[in-house]
Amino acid sequence: MSVISIYSVLQIMFPIVFISLLGFIYARLKKAEPQVVSDIIVYLSIPALFFTSFYKHKLVAVELPVIFLTISLVMILTFAVVYILRKAFHIPFGIYLPSIFMNSAFVGFPLVLLAYGDQGLSRAIIYDFFNGLLIFTIGVYIISKRRDLFEVFKMPFLYAAVLGLFFNFAGVDIPQIVVRSIGMIGGITIPLALLMLGFRLGASKIRSLSYPLLVSILRMGLGAAIAWVVVAVLKIDPALGKVLIIMSALPPAFMTLVLAEKYRSETDLISSSIAVSTLLSVVFLPLLIWILK
Repeated sequence: MSVISIYSVLQIMFPIVFISLLGFIYARLKKAEPQVVSDIIVYLSIPALFFTSFYKHKLVAVELPVIFLTISLVMILTFAVVYILRKAFHIPFGIYLPSIFMNSAFVGFPLVLLAYGDQGLSRAIIYDFFNGLLIFTIGVYIISKRRDLFEVFKMPFLYAAVLGLFFNFAGVDIPQIVVRSIGMIGGITIPLALLMLGFRLGASKIRSLSYPLLVSILRMGLGAAIAWVVVAVLKIDPALGKVLIIMSALPPAFMTLVLAEKYRSETDLISSSIAVSTLLSVVFLPLLIWILK
């Protein structure tokens, strides 16, 4: 397979920019409260998306521990670096989530499929499963500033994911009309998150790019470096290892902004970090794939 070009990545990124731009324009023209949108995503569309994803996709059980170990080390070590930087330079709290959690679905899936085919995509889906699980557990715990250790158990996504996995491995047949209906609800997640990103950028006052640029380095550069070391030290199969490195080098997850809106915590910093990192990834990701080749 030929090396992915910047043009190919631009095709993947175009919907992100286009839908976010619509949200940005809307924010300039209208005054609205995005809290309602974040609640719809957290309590309705995300659970539906998790259920259908885990019910429909085939998961390779033997690779689960390796993928979980890799993503856990990437997040733990990135958290440690951010913690040290915050203590040393008094960096805002909002840098945590966009530095740690990656956009493993909307950017990761088409990119990995383009680079490594269906086999790579199946591994990316497992990676996304753990990423989503950690966002809505550890991420919720961080963004809520440890107000409630059991906050995650109030999130319906957790039960939807477990139910989807159970039906998947048990081979339970759900009527297609039900699966399609739930899938339609889950399908609104990414467009709503992108509109929220654009809306937040349109309503925000971004005074500096220094923190968004730092997030870009931590999320993509440090993420790729940690995953690369893990793959090398554990002698992970190259076919799986390349997918793990790419997935660990993706820009910040849109869901970090959804959680920021829900808990009303530093939305300006998080939205600007997502925007800057996503734009920089158009150049960084093709370069990384070329290096891996």
